[in-house]
Amino acid sequence: MRSTRSICAALLLAACGGEPADSATDTTTSTASTTTTASTSTSSGDDGTTDAPTGTTTSSTSLEPTTTSATTGTTAEATTGTADPGTTTEAMPAGPMVDVSGPQLYEFSFKPDEADPAAALALNTQLAHLDTAAPLQGRLVVYLHGAGAPATCGSQAHGILLAGMGFHVIHPCYVSDYGVGNCGDDIGGCRLEAFEGVDRHPFIAIPPADSIETRVVKMLEHLQALHPGGDWQYFIADGKPRWSEIVISGISHGASSSGVIGMNREVERVVMLSGPLDSGQAWLTGAPLTPIDRFWAFTHTADDQHAGHLQSFADMMLPGEPFVVDGAAAPYMDSHRLVTSAPTGDGHSSTQAGGSSPKDLDMYVFEPVWRTMYGAL
Repeated sequence: MRSTRSICAALLLAACGGEPADSATDTTTSTASTTTTASTSTSSGDDGTTDAPTGTTTSSTSLEPTTTSATTGTTAEATTGTADPGTTTEAMPAGPMVDVSGPQLYEFSFKPDEADPAAALALNTQLAHLDTAAPLQGRLVVYLHGAGAPATCGSQAHGILLAGMGFHVIHPCYVSDYGVGNCGDDIGGCRLEAFEGVDRHPFIAIPPADSIETRVVKMLEHLQALHPGGDWQYFIADGKPRWSEIVISGISHGASSSGVIGMNREVERVVMLSGPLDSGQAWLTGAPLTPIDRFWAFTHTADDQHAGHLQSFADMMLPGEPFVVDGAAAPYMDSHRLVTSAPTGDGHSSTQAGGSSPKDLDMYVFEPVWRTMYGAL
């Protein structure tokens, strides 16, 4: 796990104050008070898994940040990790500078067209999470939902869990209801078009404003305006996501799409839950820009797609052999092809936190597995 030492920085002044300094903006902010509401998970089943909150999450409109002139497309490197009043100033590896003076879980929800007026497709509710009470990882998880058009994109439960591990987390809505069966022998082309907004397949037409890559940037810009203390803008460089500091992850359709993204961008790592499934598709055997030892995958034997997952793991040449995690300890013989048969009512959706994922008292049984896959040991 990366260093998570807390420091205070005020543009490298020796005297520490209570507010963080931002390499891209000279902004002070008051910590917004947020509330958390437990969610009840729902699953739309095969390749459409989602975990939507049925309670009320903190709305973006409830946060009132002070005036900021943040430049979200900056390439300036921060020299600090987290800001902690009362400690000494110290140079750190580049990373987001987060105000941790009021440690708490921050939750955000907003529609894509609130963040970008040009957005026209997949306009349901997006989520974001950051827990400043956790030792921060300095990395962002972009978490992709399953197929269809869920009312709430991503998983509130999984987002809270990842935030508790110290990640910044966003759950973008994206076009995933086209039906991969319509893409023939080039499902990878459909997934890549949904990611880039560049014409890759004749069956679908997804413009740049509705692509995953653009949506990630617009979410981060919007979150920076809502919560400057989270330094969300750090994960943007030259107007694009700073992929080297981003974990791309998802479940089901989102797992396969994460794999395609890892093939076409060099990301920090790829975490695929209940996927990928695109058996026999050319993209699985391509040469990835992300080294293959940064790809991880997890499948349940009670999932109807399990055999297809195992075949896809093999086609991608993920490290190791299929390894059953039940009763085993990390690092699971260093395998990146992880398997479970833990009791659950829904094998397909159990691999993400939420309704059908098994628990031991208050802890998810798979938490050690997720920590290994996301690199949060």
